[in-house]
Amino acid sequence: SPPIAGTAPNNSKCAKAPSGEPKLDTICYGAPYQSFRQCLAAVELKTDGRKFGTLEAQLRGWPKLSIHLKIDVEGSEWDVLEWLIANPDEWDKVRTLDMEIHFGFGSTAELPQ
Repeated sequence: SPPIAGTAPNNSKCAKAPSGEPKLDTICYGAPYQSFRQCLAAVELKTDGRKFGTLEAQLRGWPKLSIHLKIDVEGSEWDVLEWLIANPDEWDKVRTLDMEIHFGFGSTAELPQ
């Protein structure tokens, strides 16, 4: 995705249509953004050489509608979505969601809690 690749305008003014609404044919973020490539799980842990963090920790301190969330976690996306649904104040921080969904996979982070 452009935000993850760093090709979307960062901390820029978005172009406006004559109506004053933002143009929808270009990708624009009016606030600075950063890419955080993190394996996600329900709890912070390290297994098989991979470090897992929580989405809660990644969203901490961000205002509403400030996050472009890209989820590609090979089965663990269900854990992440369940957590977001259970935490509407955190869900409110997500402006856009880009995700890959896997059906029939168990979570790669299914470990004893």
